[in-house]
Amino acid sequence: MSAEFSIGMVEVSGLGDAILMLDDMCKVADVTFAATERKLGGRLVTIVVTGELTAVKASVDAGVKRAQELGSYKASRVIARPHNEILPYLHLDKKAKKPNSETAATYVGPVKEEKKAPAKKTTATTAKRKSTAKKTENK
Repeated sequence: MSAEFSIGMVEVSGLGDAILMLDDMCKVADVTFAATERKLGGRLVTIVVTGELTAVKASVDAGVKRAQELGSYKASRVIARPHNEILPYLHLDKKAKKPNSETAATYVGPVKEEKKAPAKKTTATTAKRKSTAKKTENK
Protein backbone atom coordinates (compact mmCIF):
# COMPACT_ATOMS: atom_id res chain seq x y z
CA MET A 1 0.00 0.00 0.00
CA SER A 2 1.34 3.45 -0.90
CA ALA A 3 0.88 6.89 0.58
CA GLU A 4 -1.20 9.46 -1.27
CA PHE A 5 1.63 12.01 -1.33
CA SER A 6 5.25 12.24 -2.43
CA ILE A 7 8.38 12.95 -0.41
CA GLY A 8 11.26 15.22 -1.40
CA MET A 9 14.60 15.31 0.41
CA VAL A 10 17.56 17.66 0.01
CA GLU A 11 20.76 17.32 2.00
CA VAL A 12 23.11 20.28 2.56
CA SER A 13 26.02 21.17 4.79
CA GLY A 14 25.12 23.78 7.39
CA LEU A 15 21.94 24.60 9.23
CA GLY A 16 21.85 28.21 8.02
CA ASP A 17 22.00 27.14 4.38
CA ALA A 18 19.29 24.55 5.06
CA ILE A 19 16.96 27.23 6.42
CA LEU A 20 17.52 29.49 3.40
CA MET A 21 16.98 26.54 1.08
CA LEU A 22 13.77 25.49 2.89
CA ASP A 23 12.43 29.03 2.53
CA ASP A 24 12.89 28.83 -1.25
CA MET A 25 11.44 25.31 -1.37
CA CYS A 26 8.25 26.35 0.40
CA LYS A 27 7.82 29.54 -1.66
CA VAL A 28 8.14 27.81 -5.04
CA ALA A 29 5.49 25.12 -4.64
CA ASP A 30 2.63 24.00 -2.43
CA VAL A 31 4.59 21.60 -0.20
CA THR A 32 4.61 20.93 3.52
CA PHE A 33 7.77 20.90 5.58
CA ALA A 34 7.70 17.43 7.13
CA ALA A 35 11.04 16.81 8.84
CA THR A 36 14.63 17.78 9.30
CA GLU A 37 17.46 15.51 10.26
CA ARG A 38 20.69 16.96 11.61
CA LYS A 39 23.89 14.97 11.76
CA LEU A 40 27.40 15.89 12.83
CA GLY A 41 26.21 18.68 15.11
CA GLY A 42 24.19 20.41 12.39
CA ARG A 43 26.96 20.32 9.81
CA LEU A 44 24.94 17.93 7.66
CA VAL A 45 21.20 18.69 7.39
CA THR A 46 18.47 16.89 5.44
CA ILE A 47 15.22 18.73 4.75
CA VAL A 48 12.10 16.67 3.96
CA VAL A 49 8.97 18.06 2.30
CA THR A 50 5.73 16.36 1.28
CA GLY A 51 3.00 17.14 -1.25
CA GLU A 52 1.83 16.27 -4.74
CA LEU A 53 4.53 14.83 -7.00
CA THR A 54 4.83 17.83 -9.33
CA ALA A 55 4.97 20.27 -6.41
CA VAL A 56 7.59 18.18 -4.61
CA LYS A 57 9.74 17.96 -7.76
CA ALA A 58 9.55 21.74 -8.28
CA SER A 59 10.36 22.32 -4.63
CA VAL A 60 13.35 19.98 -4.64
CA ASP A 61 14.65 21.56 -7.85
CA ALA A 62 14.45 25.01 -6.24
CA GLY A 63 16.15 23.71 -3.10
CA VAL A 64 18.98 22.12 -5.12
CA LYS A 65 19.48 25.33 -7.10
CA ARG A 66 19.69 27.43 -3.92
CA ALA A 67 22.01 24.94 -2.18
CA GLN A 68 24.33 24.88 -5.19
CA GLU A 69 24.43 28.69 -5.20
CA LEU A 70 25.39 28.59 -1.52
CA GLY A 71 27.98 25.87 -2.18
CA SER A 72 26.49 23.46 0.34
CA TYR A 73 24.58 20.93 -1.82
CA LYS A 74 25.19 17.24 -0.98
CA ALA A 75 22.31 15.12 -2.33
CA SER A 76 18.60 15.08 -3.21
CA ARG A 77 15.84 12.55 -3.88
CA VAL A 78 12.14 12.48 -4.69
CA ILE A 79 10.02 9.46 -3.77
CA ALA A 80 6.64 9.30 -5.51
CA ARG A 81 3.92 7.74 -3.35
CA PRO A 82 6.26 6.06 -0.83
CA HIS A 83 5.35 2.69 0.63
CA ASN A 84 3.69 2.93 4.04
CA GLU A 85 6.49 0.90 5.64
CA ILE A 86 8.98 3.76 5.29
CA LEU A 87 6.71 6.42 6.80
CA PRO A 88 7.54 5.54 10.43
CA TYR A 89 11.23 6.04 9.64
CA LEU A 90 10.49 9.69 8.84
CA HIS A 91 7.82 9.94 11.57
CA LEU A 92 5.18 10.57 8.93
CA ASP A 93 2.79 7.83 10.02
CA LYS A 94 -0.16 8.66 12.23
CA LYS A 95 1.12 6.42 15.03
CA ALA A 96 4.50 8.16 15.25
CA LYS A 97 5.71 9.05 18.70
CA LYS A 98 7.16 12.41 19.61
CA PRO A 99 10.98 12.40 20.02
CA ASN A 100 12.06 11.84 23.64
CA SER A 101 14.37 14.82 23.89
CA GLU A 102 15.11 18.16 22.32
CA THR A 103 18.39 16.78 21.01
CA ALA A 104 16.76 14.05 18.94
CA ALA A 105 18.28 13.91 15.48
CA THR A 106 14.93 14.02 13.73
CA TYR A 107 12.28 16.63 14.38
CA VAL A 108 8.94 16.42 12.67
CA GLY A 109 6.48 19.26 12.47
CA PRO A 110 4.82 20.90 15.45
CA VAL A 111 4.99 19.05 18.75
CA LYS A 112 1.70 18.43 20.47
CA GLU A 113 1.45 19.99 23.90
CA GLU A 114 1.27 17.43 26.67
CA LYS A 115 -1.50 17.65 29.21
CA LYS A 116 -0.27 18.86 32.57
CA ALA A 117 -1.50 17.36 35.81
CA PRO A 118 -4.02 19.59 37.55
CA ALA A 119 -2.54 21.76 40.28
CA LYS A 120 -3.06 20.47 43.79
CA LYS A 121 -5.56 22.41 45.81
CA THR A 122 -4.13 24.02 48.91
CA THR A 123 -6.06 23.20 52.01
CA ALA A 124 -6.21 25.45 55.06
CA THR A 125 -3.88 23.10 56.96
CA THR A 126 -1.29 23.09 54.16
CA ALA A 127 -1.41 26.89 53.88
CA LYS A 128 -0.95 27.22 57.66
CA ARG A 129 2.09 24.89 57.56
CA LYS A 130 3.66 26.93 54.74
CA SER A 131 3.15 30.24 56.55
CA THR A 132 4.61 28.79 59.77
CA ALA A 133 7.65 27.51 57.85
CA LYS A 134 8.21 30.96 56.31
CA LYS A 135 8.02 32.63 59.74
CA THR A 136 10.57 30.15 61.09
CA GLU A 137 12.95 30.89 58.19
CA ASN A 138 12.68 34.66 58.76
CA LYS A 139 13.75 34.41 62.43
